[in-house]
Amino acid sequence: MNSMNPTAVSQTSSTGGRNTVFWVLVALFALGISGLFYSYNNDTAQLDVPLLTATFLYVMGVSQAAIVFCAMTRLVRAQWSKSYYRLAELSTLAFFPFAIAGLLLIWFFARDELFYWLSAGSDAHLSPWLNIDWLLARNLFALLLFYGLSAYYVMKGIKADRQAEHGASESELRQVENRLYLLSPIVILAYVLCNTLIAWDFAMMIIPHWHSTVFPIFYWWGNFFAACAALIVFPALLARSEPGARYFGPEQIRFLGMMLTAFTLIWLYFFWAQFFVIWFGNLPHETEPLWRQMYGHYAPYYWTMMAGCFFVPLGTLLFAVVKRSLLAMCMLAIGINLGIWISKYLMVVPVFSADNRPFQNLLDISIAVGLLAGFLVVLMLLCRRFPMFAQWEIRLIGIRRFPTA
Repeated sequence: MNSMNPTAVSQTSSTGGRNTVFWVLVALFALGISGLFYSYNNDTAQLDVPLLTATFLYVMGVSQAAIVFCAMTRLVRAQWSKSYYRLAELSTLAFFPFAIAGLLLIWFFARDELFYWLSAGSDAHLSPWLNIDWLLARNLFALLLFYGLSAYYVMKGIKADRQAEHGASESELRQVENRLYLLSPIVILAYVLCNTLIAWDFAMMIIPHWHSTVFPIFYWWGNFFAACAALIVFPALLARSEPGARYFGPEQIRFLGMMLTAFTLIWLYFFWAQFFVIWFGNLPHETEPLWRQMYGHYAPYYWTMMAGCFFVPLGTLLFAVVKRSLLAMCMLAIGINLGIWISKYLMVVPVFSADNRPFQNLLDISIAVGLLAGFLVVLMLLCRRFPMFAQWEIRLIGIRRFPTA
């Protein structure tokens, strides 16, 4: 009697499940695109542009910060993080087409609503660089600069994989590692520049007379915080049945948990610092939007954000047992990402509506979910095209094969 290998059956089942997830995401993406065209061609179906903008900023920020994780951990020579490099790099590249298309879409169809501050009265004084054409030019330049550097950064690693397959020596691979080490600060600076411009134009400038210069730091640090949390979830969704899944094991989860513990406190510090001057200076132009978030219609969203980004992570990550559980860490990571999405939502939406409800309009939900689904579809396609982990990085450190959790 013929018997089947249980491992083969498990891998076949996992592959089938992964294909099902892929096609569900494709359907959601197609639904989102259809909803976008429908809202554009139908006068009765008005798109909630601020909600779409908040989702766009969230997904773009998290995907961009993924490659910054690689750059930062390379600079500190964190050997445990090498297994995450390829997945993080592909996550950044996966959103590249959506970043450019989303910026152009918002600029062409929502600029009068979102960038109303550029249409000030004749008696108002605006700096020469505050005009709609320059806004598009500087943000488009920043995005192309960041993604161009990121693509170059990633391709050097992929080329090293091919060199390793063809018998490249350790010294040759060390040279590639040193070049990536030297490129890492440049990638980080490009990320900071890109996200600072986006934070100014898409969030800070829509509140009149907002002078909190710490806000851009809070903005891009929140993206980095969410990206590190997302790196816990991505392997669980994409790599459980891959040959390299053993490299995303309990040891890596534990180290990420320790990073998130510190990042939780840093996020709270930047969150407090941006409002320190507002509270103690009692600046009326800036306190009113803040009180609207904390105690008005948006209070449930605000306190959900605080729970997801600070109270729950701080209260749970203090216990080692949580950092040893993949399920607990995935739930915690999803909560952090929900909190960062709400943070983007509260940056944009309350300025335009005193009582917006984000999950009331199915058309708006389909477009926002479609954007996220499209990003995940491209990421899954890239993960099929390239290995889930950088083989040459693993070879250099001789990493032991951690069992999957």
